[in-house]
Order: sequence, then structure tokens, then C-alpha cells
Amino acid sequence: MDDRPLDTDEVADIYDELLKTYRTQWEYQGHRSLHLGYYDDDHTEPGQAAMNTMRVLSDAAGITQSDRVLNIGCGAGEDSVWNARAHGATVIGVNISDEQLEIARENARAHGVEDLTDFRYDDFHELSTVEDDSIDVVWGLEALSHSADRKTVLEQLQRVLIDDGRVVFTDIFLRPGTEPLSSADEKRLEQINEALGIRVGPITGFEEALEASGFTDVRIRNMTDGVLPSTKRRRKFSRVAHPVGRVLGKVGKLSDVQIEAFEAHSNIHKLVTDGTIGYYLITADTE
Repeated sequence: MDDRPLDTDEVADIYDELLKTYRTQWEYQGHRSLHLGYYDDDHTEPGQAAMNTMRVLSDAAGITQSDRVLNIGCGAGEDSVWNARAHGATVIGVNISDEQLEIARENARAHGVEDLTDFRYDDFHELSTVEDDSIDVVWGLEALSHSADRKTVLEQLQRVLIDDGRVVFTDIFLRPGTEPLSSADEKRLEQINEALGIRVGPITGFEEALEASGFTDVRIRNMTDGVLPSTKRRRKFSRVAHPVGRVLGKVGKLSDVQIEAFEAHSNIHKLVTDGTIGYYLITADTE
């Protein structure tokens, strides 16, 4: 895994800047998700597929009305709001962007679940606002890739989870047997990491980290085929937007952050289709 440090302020700045792009996507999809959509026979449109990703996570975690859920890296709060609406669960969402947290609160108010949701400024490496033994389920939808120190994150999750608690994550990881990468793929991965403020690591390494941190019954499901239409759509958009963006960037209409993100999504699709990167669902329990 690329374990170079990530500056949390820089990561927050990246996504605050990308909100300009995501707002256009939200209008098209009809909701405020930032994550990849999971397509199947019953969910064939972008908005449906994005909602389906949340449904698959929720089913895997077995979330119910009695659960207190901690959503790490909650972004604009769409999945927090969804769990409150779909299950009546109580959800704490933590993030390092004040702008995204305010959008999340607005989203909760708009859907009438402000009493079930609590959005807090907090780094999931610290979780300073979350008490020990207070959480039933930790939920991370494409959040862990924003950490270069997952050992510390998992230690904090163990602290805040109750006995018999559980975790559920989805994210992109290097697939088994893909390392060492070719020089071309190394360059693509470095560009993705820097443009999106992430650190893509091997799925085998994360499985080992979970077990070393005391999590049990680790289960891993490869969901790559289901998100391929989503990465393809992003690549198709990016292949047009990237060259146009470079022109617009010269006249101040688009930022370097937005332009680099377009290229990153093209690179993600390339690495997914050639079998280097996979999209995984991971669940585990506390002892």
C-alpha cells in the first residue's frame, strides 16, 4: 500500500472543490451520493444504482431500527439519511468538511430525519466526538481509501463499537496477485491517489489489518462487475470533460482539482477493466 501521509485539510479542500462537479451529478441522479453505483437487473439507471449500493451495504450489515450507526467519511450525508429513512436507525455522520456537513444537515431536514441524524466535524482517525462502546455498526462507503493509516482507524473503531458490534465497508482495493504493478499502472495509481486524496491498498492487506485489530468473521465480497457500468459512465464523461477542462482551466472556468479528478476517473476505469483494481464489500464483527 502507498502509505505516504495524507493531509486531512488537503483532502477536505479537494472534495469541497469537487462539490461544483458533484452538484451537477446530483441534479441528474436526483440525490446527493458521491459513490459508485451497483448495477443489477433491477437497478439499471445511475440514480437507482447509487441507491442500490447503499441497500447492499445495509443488507450485509443487517441494519435495524435499534442500531446506532456511525457513518465515517459521511460526505454530503446521503447514506446517513438513507439509513435513517429506510430503517429508522440513529446515525452519526462524521466528516472533515464543514461545507459537506452543512449539506448533510440540509438533506436530513429535507427528508424529515433530522432527529435521527447527527452530523459532526471529526476525523475518523481520532473520533474525538464519539464515546467508547456507544456504536452498534460502523459504516464506511468509499471512506477508508482516504486513510494512509488504517491501523489507527481500526483501533478507533474497536474503541467506539459495543461488544458484538459490526463494521461494513465498500471501497476500491488492489486485487490479489496484481503486485508488483507495471510502471504504467503505478503512474495511473499515483495519479488517482493524488487527484482524489486517497491511498489504494491491497484487499489482502486490509483483511489482515482487520484480523490484527481484533475483528472476527471477516467476510469479503467482490462487487466489481456490478460497479463496472458506473466506472464506465465516469470514464465516458471524463474523456470529454478532461480535454475540454484543460481549455476551460486556462481561462479560469475550471480548477486544476476538477481537471485532475476527470483524469483519475478514467484511470480508475482502466485499472478496473484490466483487473488491477477491484471494488469490495467487507463486513466483520467485534469479539
